Amino acid sequence: MGAWGPGPFDNDAAAELLDRLRASPARVVTKVLREIARTPPGKYIDIDDGGAGWAACAIVALSFGYGDSDDDQLLDLAGKLKAQEEQRTLALDVLKRIADRTNSELAALWHEGPDGERFDADLQDLCSRLHAASAGPRELAKPKPGDLIVLPVSSSATELVLVQVVNSGEVAIFEGICADARAALEFVKGRPARRVPTSVHNLLRRGRVLGNVALRKDLKGRKLYAGESGAIDGYVLVAAKARGVRAVPYAEARDYDEHRHYDAGAIIAIAAGAEPVARVRSPDEREAALCARYAERWAARRHATTPGPFGDITLLERWLEWVEQYGVDNAVRRHHAVATGMQGYGRPREESERRDYAFAGVVALWRERWPRERWPAGLAGRLPAAPAGDLMVTALSAARTLAGRVLTRDAELRLIWDGAPDKGAELRTLVAALQTSLAE
Repeated sequence: MGAWGPGPFDNDAAAELLDRLRASPARVVTKVLREIARTPPGKYIDIDDGGAGWAACAIVALSFGYGDSDDDQLLDLAGKLKAQEEQRTLALDVLKRIADRTNSELAALWHEGPDGERFDADLQDLCSRLHAASAGPRELAKPKPGDLIVLPVSSSATELVLVQVVNSGEVAIFEGICADARAALEFVKGRPARRVPTSVHNLLRRGRVLGNVALRKDLKGRKLYAGESGAIDGYVLVAAKARGVRAVPYAEARDYDEHRHYDAGAIIAIAAGAEPVARVRSPDEREAALCARYAERWAARRHATTPGPFGDITLLERWLEWVEQYGVDNAVRRHHAVATGMQGYGRPREESERRDYAFAGVVALWRERWPRERWPAGLAGRLPAAPAGDLMVTALSAARTLAGRVLTRDAELRLIWDGAPDKGAELRTLVAALQTSLAE
């Protein structure tokens, strides 16, 4: 799968589904949901079916009016779907199936890395919205550029915050708190305003529209935002509606507001001066946050494994079972695809990194330039036979790339072992020796 992101529409299977929806939304969504719902208990659901199913569930919720998006085309498709009760019920069943790590490749892959809890929470939120949709569809509001929306500061006060719609995924927040609606209209003339990405549909559920006023000159035009992407030192610049993404270094990204969707509470805090508009974190800050978040888990991994390429026996056995089932030639092609960027699901992810690290160690053993004593004694006789001809050349090329990735900034293996300085040094020594054994 080439595309892989945090949301239900951020993968190749979802993109393909959306293309198919343009021809016949109801038929396609129903077919996708039924196929997964009718899967016999215990049967494995692969990544493509799971990705399409997740997207189908999300668009059903959108069609009922229980969801938010800043993508006009997606909202248009949801409106054309006119989802029925059967689709809502099917979607709830499908969510249970794709959340099951035992039988869902989608869930299993998410739980290989640090974002498994986020994936579970996203599915639970979607499930809650589908349950709420049992009350029937609700109309999706259609805000227009220039619409003035006032948000109550609290349920008990008459004070308001004023925002103006720039487009369906962006508003301008006017500085200060308004005493009432009349005062809010005065803010439009000269108050400083700051544009931020948001779900305008969500704001409309909490606030109300006062009217429509032409956007001021300083609030027009295309504004770019910075985003943190994939690797720890990865950054992008993007418009509020996430189009025209461009990769940039941190030195450039730090000068832009962060691309994040602000909810009503955050918008009120910004208007009141209680919260700043965020900027992206530096690579050092991002790494420190990861280390703090996973300190306990990584300490446990250091206790249960070793820094070598065959340091996780349980995972190595699973990899060997896969090779024994599908053949060493397929294993070489798969790791080569990861090495060249044709496959892969983002980093840092210890399990996928360990598979690649183990493969590099196996290739070194095939070359007879890595001590055979490195191979676990408990797995004697299970070392796969080397591939023949050009596939060995392919295996060596992939192994060289994958071995080097163990020490990159966004490798969870490096982060785990750097938590124990002596073991971090051991990891570097082992990788350097492995790279030497794979060199020409």
